[in-house]
Order: sequence, then structure tokens, then C-alpha cells
Amino acid sequence: MRKNKKILLAVAVSILILLMGGKYLFAMTQKIGCSDDVIQKIEMKNGYVIKVHQTNCGATTDFGYKLTLIHDDKDEKEILSYGMLEGDSHIEASVHNDQINVTYSPSTIVYSKGSNYKGIPIHFERKGGNASVPESFKNQRKSFDLDMADLFANSLIVYRNEEIPAGQVHFAVSEKGNASKTWNSNWLVIGTIEYTLPIFIHSDEENSPVYVGQKEKNSSTWKEVKIASTYRDFQKALKLIDDPSGNRSFPEDVKTNPLSEKEIKHNLKVINKGNIDLSFWNDWMIGKSLPDKYIE
Repeated sequence: MRKNKKILLAVAVSILILLMGGKYLFAMTQKIGCSDDVIQKIEMKNGYVIKVHQTNCGATTDFGYKLTLIHDDKDEKEILSYGMLEGDSHIEASVHNDQINVTYSPSTIVYSKGSNYKGIPIHFERKGGNASVPESFKNQRKSFDLDMADLFANSLIVYRNEEIPAGQVHFAVSEKGNASKTWNSNWLVIGTIEYTLPIFIHSDEENSPVYVGQKEKNSSTWKEVKIASTYRDFQKALKLIDDPSGNRSFPEDVKTNPLSEKEIKHNLKVINKGNIDLSFWNDWMIGKSLPDKYIE
């Protein structure tokens, strides 16, 4: 979960690094105040052992994780750096046919991974399969893009590229990695509203429109509703939503500090590009719960 305190902490650390300079000081800032605990050991045949480390840098940050591989108590090497979009770390590992196999849970966010250890290849696998992010979509993501828009009753999170494979949990796959029979295999979740309502693109289309999922009463099947003609249009709309949200972050704020009708009309005029469902944006700005609307 992203928190404002995380942003403030990151800014403070960046300023410290800029003022004091040097790779050594950067490394020190990564370690100061952070714990590193081995929470699991996986002993494999032929003397190989994988250690699961959990790192904790304080209450304002999420747990981080890494795997280190060691053979006969010598030459320990980090082979995987990762986080969890939700839930706890779950790692399985084995050695087979001169290859080290590592399996991690569907909600794992992979930051970096190694390819071999002393010449022996390492194969990594995500339970439930690894949804690939199209290059055309990756190239649309910009450093100034919003990762969260929060107004009245709804908070929308946009996943970063490395988070998207983990973001398929509860929609394309279950938390155990079982494929969903009610989800289109070409739909790629790129964000959620209140962690229950999926925002997605068509993974087989270049510059795909952006959709919100809709599930009708007594049905487990999702339908798509187009809310932006392109991802860039989606980001522009999010900025219009998020700009006035400073003192409108709770559902009750719609009564004490609503958006004016003039502002809503102006925003809808700007957002209205292509054949999209404007009611999605209108309902958000007037304070309606979007999960209540789209999950009947």
C-alpha cells in the first residue's frame, strides 16, 4: 500500500544522498535502520540451500524480501529481490537435472533475479503463470504518471510495470495460482479501485483502450466497460480527478465540500474522447461508490 509517509521518507533519503554524495553513502542509507532476518531455509540435494530474507526498514515501508543461494556453506549469492503486492512470501525450490528451480506465489513483485549460480542455471516460475506486460504499454508509462487517484468514495491504484504480473491475482488467477474461468485471457489488469474493481487493457492490442470490469448480479463473469480510448487519455482523466482531492478524501466530504457542477461539466468535456462511458467519471466526481455500481 502506498502511503504519503513513504513519499516523504523517499524524498528525505534522496536529499540526504544528494547532499552527502557517493555510492558508499547510498549503500549506507539502504542499511541504516533496516533489519534483515532469515525467515525460511530450504535445504536441497547436493548441498544447496536457499535462504529467504525479510527486510524491514520501519513502519512506513512494506516488508522487502530477497533469496540467497549457498552451496556447502560457501559463496552465498543473492538470486532474487522481491516484494509482495499482498499476503506473505511463499517460496518453493528444488534441484533437478543440474538446474535450480524456484517457484514463488502469484502476488510476488519481482525486482531483480539472477540467471545462474556457479554456472548452474536457475529457473524461476510464478504460480499460475507470469502475465507479460506488452512493450507498447511499458513505453506509454511515464515517470510523472499518477500511481494513485483518490477522490471521495473511491481510490484507484495504477500498478507500476513490475507490479502488473502480481496484480492479476483475484481476477485472472486465484491467490493460489488457479486460472479463473470467468476472466478473458487477453485482459491485463493494470490497476484496481478499492482493491476489488479491476482496471484493465487488452494485452493483444497496441495502444489498447482502458476498461473497468463489470459483474452483474448473480453472475461470476466479468464484462468490459471502456472508460478511456488510450492509456494516456486515462492518465489525463486521472489527473483531473485527483487535482481537487486534497481535502476530499473521504465519502462524507461529498456533502461538506462537493465539486461544483461547473467543474464537473468542464472535466467531462475534457475527458470525453471517443466512445467511452462518461458515467464512470461523472459518478466518481459526484461521490458514488464505483465498486457498488459495477459489482452488483
